[in-house]
Amino acid sequence: MTNSETLPNHIALIGCGFTGTSAFYQLVDRYPVSEITIYEASGVFGPGLPYKADECKDYLLNNTNDTLCLTPDNKRAFINWLKTNPKLPDGIELPAIEDRGNIPRIFYGYFLEDVFRTTLTNASIKNIKVNLISEEVSDISESDGKVIIKSKSGQVEADKVILTTGHCPNKDWYESPPEGSKALYFPDHVNETSLDKVPLDASCYVLGASLSAFDVVGRFFSESTGAKFIRKENGELEFVAGPNKREIILCSRSGRLKKMKSRKTKDISRQHFTVEYLSSLEHSGHLTLEDIAKAIRKDCELNNGNTPWAEIIEPYKGCETIEEFNSRAFELLTKDLETAINGTERNILVDVFGDAGLEIWDIFAARLVSQEEEKRFRKSYETATLTYEASCPILTAERLLALHRAGRLRMIKGVKEVTYNHNDDSYHIIHDYGEDKASVLINTTGSVDRNVESEHQPQLIRTMVQKGLMKSYSCSGDKMPGADVDMENFLLTGSKNIHLASMLLWGPGFYTSGAIIMATIVDRILKSLFNI
Repeated sequence: MTNSETLPNHIALIGCGFTGTSAFYQLVDRYPVSEITIYEASGVFGPGLPYKADECKDYLLNNTNDTLCLTPDNKRAFINWLKTNPKLPDGIELPAIEDRGNIPRIFYGYFLEDVFRTTLTNASIKNIKVNLISEEVSDISESDGKVIIKSKSGQVEADKVILTTGHCPNKDWYESPPEGSKALYFPDHVNETSLDKVPLDASCYVLGASLSAFDVVGRFFSESTGAKFIRKENGELEFVAGPNKREIILCSRSGRLKKMKSRKTKDISRQHFTVEYLSSLEHSGHLTLEDIAKAIRKDCELNNGNTPWAEIIEPYKGCETIEEFNSRAFELLTKDLETAINGTERNILVDVFGDAGLEIWDIFAARLVSQEEEKRFRKSYETATLTYEASCPILTAERLLALHRAGRLRMIKGVKEVTYNHNDDSYHIIHDYGEDKASVLINTTGSVDRNVESEHQPQLIRTMVQKGLMKSYSCSGDKMPGADVDMENFLLTGSKNIHLASMLLWGPGFYTSGAIIMATIVDRILKSLFNI
């Protein structure tokens, strides 16, 4: 460590959801800081948008209980907290807890609130001054080695800033129906109470077939709607409709459904899908995506994984009708689910990608492929990769299958265009197999605006771009989603004292929604600030 005079004494965190709470905890627990200023526009410090106490109780955590953390060296922080029987708000009961289970996400919010409170106490014990400001930051600038942060009530001067603002603004591509229309359109499903008012006999078209879409499926067939799922003697889940007559149609571009982590954990040996191995390959210039795919295949074979590559590459080859496509989609889901549950085989790509989660980030940081190859990955392969990297809970998959067997869930693939038609007061969805008309449409595509130069960004981001403190990530001269940073310490290009730990890293880096990933990014930023 260098002379203490060169170390930051006052650090500001802008945003205090999961990432901000992780940064706060790590700072107080591990670093010789004397003052911390935390901005949180909502005034609720800790849980952040996805884990708020008033969020739908039917939305499950996508990561298993034993992988949710605050620091990279202890993935079991959340499950350990759950097993202490924590005090919860009146009327809230803790559900059954399993290490590899997935409970409602509001409980992770309670955990984060508890962490925030106890960290405030620890800061007091360590004589660290903490300033909590429930305002949105409107302006930021650098001067004489300091950062000046402005909000409604005034300005604060700090040595270093970490942008932990989390969620980017939503992008809404679709027209809302006019006043008086019978059509219903929901541009988002998060913190959207009006979804509960959708009629119980509605045919509901959900744009997307990913984790957010699965949240909506669970919500539309929750016990509060009169429906339920029961476990039969053979272990299979069965859907019991009650008064609920809803039908769900998942509208997807690729038609790929999420894979599942195995219920029984198994060790993984990765010798090829690593930065070290890929960097060692003798190659003229950069690696190709095919080189990396070969390394992944070698590790699948090394771990005795049954990997049907033709099925992975073209899962719907030969499906000429929408009926054939649906049959294939749910056959694949059935097989994946059986593999995840019985434990005799393994969903090997899920295991390999799950084990390599952090190393995928380091592979991006090492820039082992050319920028043209990276663009090819973003365009053609990123969505398929996330099918394995961002897997879904086993219980969620069981419910999807039960609904499909009951004739309440189907899919359409190759969605090309969605438009509202004023003549028939419905949304027209054009896809690979024809055209559907929807009166109820819910957008869960996760369409967030990661273009830092977008007019939809909050004032702070727009101001930073104007001042040159934040720049778009670029590939071969093309502006890409996300902000340009030094991938070792996440310092923003154009800045000397502002580091980034938010969704805007999904651009130069990869998927940013894993707790371990964001906790590690915070860890790396803080180590760089304190020269550790």
